[in-house]
Amino acid sequence: MKTPTLRKTAALLLVLSLTMLCACAPRFVGEERAKKAGLTLLRQAFGVTAQDAHVEYYERAGSSAVDNTEVSANGSTPTQIYIVTISDPTIHEDLYYVEVNATSGVAYYASKNEWLFAVPEKRQNANDTEAASENESVLVSDDGTKTIASNCVKRCFQKEVALISADGCCQRDGMTASRASIGYFVTFADGSLYRVAFSWPVMDLNEVQVLEEK
Repeated sequence: MKTPTLRKTAALLLVLSLTMLCACAPRFVGEERAKKAGLTLLRQAFGVTAQDAHVEYYERAGSSAVDNTEVSANGSTPTQIYIVTISDPTIHEDLYYVEVNATSGVAYYASKNEWLFAVPEKRQNANDTEAASENESVLVSDDGTKTIASNCVKRCFQKEVALISADGCCQRDGMTASRASIGYFVTFADGSLYRVAFSWPVMDLNEVQVLEEK
């Protein structure tokens, strides 16, 4: 007489356990939604018109760029993202790279390959090059570059800029001025906070990081 009751109780406990397990497990947005979010950010930032991209799920220890939640390298909860890329098979490299939060579906970081950076006009002689190198830090910090950066992000993201501040300049990857980069923190009128980077001296947008979206 007691056996059916025990079986029903065991079955009920099993169902409850599975329900709790499913409720605790993270729910990811899926590759299609991640791809759509990634392509949208690429279109806004760089004018990319591609309709398809490669998507893969990835986990890593670190900190989330969306909510800045620190994740211990030895912890059990890694940063869970989708990586969205558009590649060129002829050079075997990714032309565009995007990171999308796997649980929220927010595309929060995008960059483009240096092969796509606008090339500055060649200077006429070596003296001009030397002079530009000496004055580079002055030119980069000039208000003119900040205005260009402000107008660019306003045009790309269709938002009014409330505040823009420099985040370092002349961060060289090499010995030529074309490798210099300027970063800015941009606060939009709606409260969104972005970090953007431009290659200098042509002021070509090459990196976008969404720190807070409204």
